[in-house]
Amino acid sequence: MLRMQMNTFSRQRQFMPQGRRLMLLLLLGCGIGGCQQDGMMMSQATPQPAIRDKFPITVAPTQETLVLSPVLAGKKLGYTDAQKVTAFAGGFLQDGHGQLAIVLPAIPNTPQMTGQMQAINAVLAERGVPASRIEWRIATAAGGVAPASAVAAPASNPLVFSYTRYVASVERDCGVWEKDVAEGYHNQPWTNFGCAAQHNLAAMVSDPLDLERPRETTPIDVDRRTVVIKAYREGAKTTSERTADEKGTVSEVAK
Repeated sequence: MLRMQMNTFSRQRQFMPQGRRLMLLLLLGCGIGGCQQDGMMMSQATPQPAIRDKFPITVAPTQETLVLSPVLAGKKLGYTDAQKVTAFAGGFLQDGHGQLAIVLPAIPNTPQMTGQMQAINAVLAERGVPASRIEWRIATAAGGVAPASAVAAPASNPLVFSYTRYVASVERDCGVWEKDVAEGYHNQPWTNFGCAAQHNLAAMVSDPLDLERPRETTPIDVDRRTVVIKAYREGAKTTSERTADEKGTVSEVAK
């Protein structure tokens, strides 16, 4: 039966005019093209914002303070006060910018206040704080600070240590899942893409101010530079000599 139907279709095809056959092929092609067009998903590519613009890191200064009423043990600070000053100085050396300010309640015109200043300077020097980064100030009657030309006041208030450090943070929080990322067909990053990386960068950066401006270069070793230039002019080696252990040559046993 199937063979008979195929023979009938073949005979009809033979007697079909050329124009009708061409029209049938065109209609069949348009139908297939229309089906393919309906099944296609086309979208216009749009530029995506950079992660640093989508989740910007904000760097802001903050003030670290230590309020202390120093107690002297002879000519040195007491153990507890010395530990507090040492810890505060360590934070200053690691994160501090600018000067380490120490505000006195009055002009140091008494032996006790002078002894406190000397004892504090000794602790800071032992911790490694350069003297050029220590700034002694005197509180004024209006509540501000002034250099040593201020008017004397009663020494009833404690000393205030302070320095400025910078903190990095990301204002936008992660965890926005209003869309199912498994059903995204537009090949675009999801809402939280890059959020965790920005938060981790803000938390792990050694100095948040490095995100705002490049860090200054370290001073040049003038002595070493002079030695290298002299050796270069004389045609000698400009690199340091390396021992046999440092060269990492192949052992004779392996050969």
